[in-house]
Amino acid sequence: MVGYILAILTCIFFGLQGTYGKVLTRQFPSAIITWAMFSFSLPFLLVFLIASGIPQINLFTFAWTTLTSFLINVIAFNLFFKALSLSSLSLTMPFTAFTPLFLIPVAYIILGELPNIKGSSGIALIILGAYGLHAGSGSLLQPFRNFLLNKGTRYMLIVALMWSVSATVEKAAVLSSSPEFYGVVIYFMLSAAYLPYIYLYHREAAKSIPGNLKRLSLLGIITGAMIIFQFTSYEYLLASYVVAFKRAGVIVSVLLGYILFNEEKIFKNLIFTALMVMGVILIML
Repeated sequence: MVGYILAILTCIFFGLQGTYGKVLTRQFPSAIITWAMFSFSLPFLLVFLIASGIPQINLFTFAWTTLTSFLINVIAFNLFFKALSLSSLSLTMPFTAFTPLFLIPVAYIILGELPNIKGSSGIALIILGAYGLHAGSGSLLQPFRNFLLNKGTRYMLIVALMWSVSATVEKAAVLSSSPEFYGVVIYFMLSAAYLPYIYLYHREAAKSIPGNLKRLSLLGIITGAMIIFQFTSYEYLLASYVVAFKRAGVIVSVLLGYILFNEEKIFKNLIFTALMVMGVILIML
């Protein structure tokens, strides 16, 4: 029961992270938002690490999995916020549901595994949901044209592909140390990597950071809470279960997008987003 409660909280905070990130894109470049998320999550994570203590660490496994996660996420999170800045929440966040879909060809190439009927049905639901989100007036091919023309959607699909790889190594990193320890290390690395970048390429925008610490730190608090819930739930549930719950947070984002940004076609978007989430659940569970 504890694991499912943590997974549900991960879902909610993932939806809040995307929504609040969208709010911040109105004022800051995606690189600054990404740096702020990493940096302002650190104190939150550090408190949990101090409370739990330094764990026993499998140094070799922790080193290579953490380095792999770093190399992926240093790019993926910047693309995540860039996608949010370019398109509506309803046309970006649901496409994170493609993460488990992208795991299928990887499993086939490496292990020769193919999805069963349940998994195939999940794939169909995700594709149908994606088609429906871009559907409108016009021919049956119009959603595909809309998809190709929508840069935010394309960026989010790249993010989903990258996260499909990082999800596996993240669990290995957590199991070789602890959720709190891994969270502090990876977010310190990511924060340190972005700091010189934003001062070299976003120097003018960076000058506004001191006057907006409260706004930026809120993203860190939301993200820090989500990380703790997610990584701790790995100790109780399979990673696939946790990922499925987390991706359900896109429904929270789509709903908040309607409330906060007056995004249109809320009922259609919620229905097709729910189809994508159902597809994720069928594939992962």
